[in-house]
Amino acid sequence: MKIDIALLEGQKLQASFGKHQIISDQSVSAGGDESYPEPFDYFLASMPLCAAFYIRKFCEARDISTEGITLSQEHSTIGEDKFRKAFSIKVSLPKDFPEKYKKAVLAAANSCTVKKVVQAMPEFNIQIEEE
Repeated sequence: MKIDIALLEGQKLQASFGKHQIISDQSVSAGGDESYPEPFDYFLASMPLCAAFYIRKFCEARDISTEGITLSQEHSTIGEDKFRKAFSIKVSLPKDFPEKYKKAVLAAANSCTVKKVVQAMPEFNIQIEEE
């Protein structure tokens, strides 16, 4: 998938891909006006959103209601490296969620594509495009 980026006014950026656009901004301290999430915030949100998608698909395949299911994520820094992070996603299930599916719903969340790509340690290549 190709993602095109446009530099908008101030610190805003727009990513365009397929039929979609995402706009990001920066904090006031970084020169933005905080009118949109920062790029790293979108990255952080992608993990629990992906896990929730897989949980929903798991439940739908078994006719289990998703009402009352919520997820939350927190992260912290590991050691001295400010870029090394630990992520914790907590899944809250309603009281009437079938006990026999609790481990399986966690397995579904763990099949998240975002998590798998991060764990595979992707490679990046940033270069100047010559005309």
